[in-house]
Amino acid sequence: MSYKIEPMPLITFVENSELKLPRFQRKATWNKKQNFELCISVFQDYPVGVVIVNKERNASWLLDGRQRRNALKLMRENPVEVYNWAKAYIGFNQREDEGEIIRLYWDKVEKYLQKEDRPTTEKNDDNDDDNNNVVVDDEEINVYDEDDEEELESSFDSEKQKQGLKLLLDIVLMVHQIKQGISRWEKTFDYKDYCSNIKYQLKRENYTINPSRLRGFLLELSKSVPTLTEEEFIAYYDDNTSIKEGKEDKFKAAVNKNWDFIKNSIELIAASEKVFEEGRIGIITLSNVSQLDAQNIFSRINKGGTQLKAEELLSAKPYWNEAISNADNETQKYVKNMYKILGVEEPTGIVRWDLAATLISRIDKKKLIFDSETPEDQLSLDRITLGFKLLSSVFVGGMSGKSVSDLETQNTVDWDSDVDDVVSDINTVCEILMNDNFFKYYQTWDKPLSKLLGNAISLEFIAILLKDWENKHKPTVSGTQFKAFQRDARILFDKLVFEYSTKVWRGSGDSKMASDIKDWRARLVPVSSAEWDTFINGALEGVYNGQTTTQKTLTPILYYYYAINNMEPPSSSSDKIEVDHIIPKEKFGGNVMANSNMRDSLTNLALLPKSENAAKKSKALKEITDTWLKAQITKYEGIEEKDFVKFSDISNIDEMKELRGELFKESFKEKRNTLLAN
Repeated sequence: MSYKIEPMPLITFVENSELKLPRFQRKATWNKKQNFELCISVFQDYPVGVVIVNKERNASWLLDGRQRRNALKLMRENPVEVYNWAKAYIGFNQREDEGEIIRLYWDKVEKYLQKEDRPTTEKNDDNDDDNNNVVVDDEEINVYDEDDEEELESSFDSEKQKQGLKLLLDIVLMVHQIKQGISRWEKTFDYKDYCSNIKYQLKRENYTINPSRLRGFLLELSKSVPTLTEEEFIAYYDDNTSIKEGKEDKFKAAVNKNWDFIKNSIELIAASEKVFEEGRIGIITLSNVSQLDAQNIFSRINKGGTQLKAEELLSAKPYWNEAISNADNETQKYVKNMYKILGVEEPTGIVRWDLAATLISRIDKKKLIFDSETPEDQLSLDRITLGFKLLSSVFVGGMSGKSVSDLETQNTVDWDSDVDDVVSDINTVCEILMNDNFFKYYQTWDKPLSKLLGNAISLEFIAILLKDWENKHKPTVSGTQFKAFQRDARILFDKLVFEYSTKVWRGSGDSKMASDIKDWRARLVPVSSAEWDTFINGALEGVYNGQTTTQKTLTPILYYYYAINNMEPPSSSSDKIEVDHIIPKEKFGGNVMANSNMRDSLTNLALLPKSENAAKKSKALKEITDTWLKAQITKYEGIEEKDFVKFSDISNIDEMKELRGELFKESFKEKRNTLLAN
């Protein structure tokens, strides 16, 4: 890995077409006030921090600094945006007297610049630290050398800084006095009645003035006519637009009426361009950097900010931006929707990164393993990450950041076809599972495995089943291998629930999963009946292996219990399912009549629809009057209505343990053994 740190003119940073934006971009989080504080820094000739660029194969990708680049681009090109930022920051309305705006502006700017704890919006994209140090291979590099502190301080020209801030104010005042949705500045240059073919006022846009194009037009005018006169201005319009026949005199009169404002506006735009030509931003250029080094460097510069994930960094690598030549319509639909949700312009074509990022949306439509989404639904960064991890689980055998990065080294992967094959295989496997009675019942509870046990366990589940299915020659119709595969899936589900509930997975997701996939056949050996019996007995008491059980670790056992017993949730309820405490939690507080460990035990936990659970909540069973709710409690908690009064008394919890213990022991012995044997 190598790197270099150098300044870059702001105008180059904004205009540089060779500086590419990564495929993935987080949504903008800066508000108008933060953007205007950046304006203050730029026009006062302050440095505006550093950004990180990754350079590979002669292509440069902006890893950090997109929001500053967007803000700087708007700041330079669109005075109306700067005005809107100023309104939000300074706090004036569009009809405010200019004298009052001037007073408010200087008061606000002075307070901002004298703050000891200044906002950090001129630094990095999120909650950036004031630290400009970079740590690479344990060596700390300071972007601005402390030895040059005196020289840096003396290079600041206080008069230039003051003039810069006045220039910013003058731009705000130039745009002020908005009437009927258009500013004084735009209204002055509204020449559609006198000229045609105006570059900033197009017919196809109903002759609405485009502020960015207007600013660009006037900037070119200032460069073409250095010593501007009224006559030269009119001549420039004559050369670059078409003054309508018979409208020459009216055009000249309109120009003459506003000449002082016109000339001042052009001078302000030329002066603001100079600010961007002279301003600087620090660029850290990384070459041949590993994903881990890039993340570490980013975190050092962005202390307190949001850590870059591996998938974000991959979107700035040439390997992941290789085009896919044969993406089908469904893939294109999901990719298009992803960028729409991300809030960025859809890039051209489909690349490798897109296939991984949309993988989860393309599989498991019945939500057995993953909480699949339709194209209209929301998309989270975690969901994108999960797609990369699933591919690395399949192709590399692990799901860590390194495993994801190692996908680049898998030369045997044909991206034009292999990912589509993975999608097809996973969907086929899910269909086979949905043909199994046990998984049909489990799926009715609308609790995908990733929501029940977490992403790491779910990834292992599908990765091992893919290997097992392939090893059995990919059966798709009922037969010996087909049924054996379904049995293996039940065995693996059983093992994963057991391991989750007994906390085997705690703190070891990545390494355990990699080891399990490597020795995947051993994962298809059932947990012994004795181990399950020991766990169930402990969970009924609320203690296992010397630790108290929790609602979280026992929740998968409850879902498994209902699926083993071929039970579905209430068909008349569309509510989400919640865990219910049969004896309300409040009853255990300081009560010497009951073992407090049993509050969150299998004895006291069951599942109910959300509305029914809300109706029951802190009520004792004997307080329930609703006939429907009574029937659900009997069905899903195994307690007959005749026993409601008895089990409303917490002193009878041991008797309730015996009653419910029989239900769980029967399910996790006889019924479980039958389930895993067939």
